[in-house]
Amino acid sequence: MTERDQQTSRDPGHRTASRHSPTGQKQGEPGKSTRDDQGQKAQAGGQSYELRPDWRIFLPAYVIGVLLAPLLVGIWIIYTYRKKWLGMRYVVTNSEVIHVSDDLETRMPLHEITACEVRFDGLAARFGLGSIHIRHTGGTQELSGITDPEPVAILIERAAASERERMKMREEAERYRPVHPSGTLERKNELVGLWQQGLITEEDYQQELRKFEG
Repeated sequence: MTERDQQTSRDPGHRTASRHSPTGQKQGEPGKSTRDDQGQKAQAGGQSYELRPDWRIFLPAYVIGVLLAPLLVGIWIIYTYRKKWLGMRYVVTNSEVIHVSDDLETRMPLHEITACEVRFDGLAARFGLGSIHIRHTGGTQELSGITDPEPVAILIERAAASERERMKMREEAERYRPVHPSGTLERKNELVGLWQQGLITEEDYQQELRKFEG
């Protein structure tokens, strides 16, 4: 056993995240493995990733619901929070990050994202669940209940950096794009030749020339 393994065994709360690409596995119901709970799946040929938060982020509410089940209000609590969990998902595409909760969507364009901070707080941290706090030009947004959130945060930051680089390249291309559309100069030279050969009148030549200048 290495020194690092010995430290991990002595400290049950210690957790080291390894960097890896999304696994493409679907979020599981209670009782499935942590790896299944990652809830990441590739879509559209690897152009987007959908993540589902782990159900255990609402564990305190479920416990209260079970305790109050004889009063029926507990059943309502369990139903409400399960519906809330089923309606939550996070989607990372090649242009934006989408936070969906209770049929409300918050869209964060990648080029506006400045940083991602991973946090492990409260009871969720005991299950290895963390949250990603995304800072962007419009404020902050939290993606909570994510198993092994560090690789996801790295993915988002890299995608944001790539998108900003692509936008910069597009702006450079626009800056040096020719003023005249393709073929305009050739057509203008042809018009001058027709006028010089006397095949069109001066009036027609000036009229066509104004179209080019316009």
